[in-house]
Amino acid sequence: MAAVLTVLDLTPLAHLTSMSDGFLQGCPGLTKLDLTALPRLTGVGNEFLYGCSGLTALELAPLAHLTRLGNTFLHGCSGLTALELTPLRHLTIVGDGFLGGCSGLNNLDLTPLAHLTSVGYGFLQGCRGLKTLELAPLAHLTRVGNTFLHGCSGLTALDLTPLARLTGVGDWFLRDCRGLKTLELTPLAHLTRVGNTFLGGCSGLTALDLTPLAHLTVVGNEFLYECSALKALEVTL
Repeated sequence: MAAVLTVLDLTPLAHLTSMSDGFLQGCPGLTKLDLTALPRLTGVGNEFLYGCSGLTALELAPLAHLTRLGNTFLHGCSGLTALELTPLRHLTIVGDGFLGGCSGLNNLDLTPLAHLTSVGYGFLQGCRGLKTLELAPLAHLTRVGNTFLHGCSGLTALDLTPLARLTGVGDWFLRDCRGLKTLELTPLAHLTRVGNTFLGGCSGLTALDLTPLAHLTVVGNEFLYECSALKALEVTL
């Protein structure tokens, strides 16, 4: 049987200013991790703590100087139930899969991420524990990548008003957000293109007005795939 890493002292790494890919990728045995020894980091590569599903809490304060993150920063850290993002307020770039698969998170304040200039694929993909989400800190974005909130099935309502500047969205924008009962699309009036499976699998929606999407010139495949509860659909464009 292979040994499982359960404890790690990062003190010898105190001089590092950047971290390459896969730092602790796939270390599910870690239940806690003290990042205090990494106060000089300004950037981390891909898969920083990817798959560290045993972590139940993580203090990000030592990472307060980060300006960029690689892909899948905490992807698959499903044991986390809360995460304070305030130390990441200097971030301008986050890679794909930022918190993808963090299914244990039940609330998340995105306010510290107000300086982001772009959002990669799978931003919060699979964060099914989230019941609410305030998108106001992302109000300056004009485009978001694929699988933006794919699989956030715990959301029962979502105010898209802060995303009024979006002109395009990637594939699987709200795919499988089956907890949504209603969705007001008026804030997305500037969209000119949407990717595949825009609202596919949103099986809780009973009515939908597509009129606000009058400026669409490109619509991907499976636009409303498996929206099986729809009883009213306004498609006058």
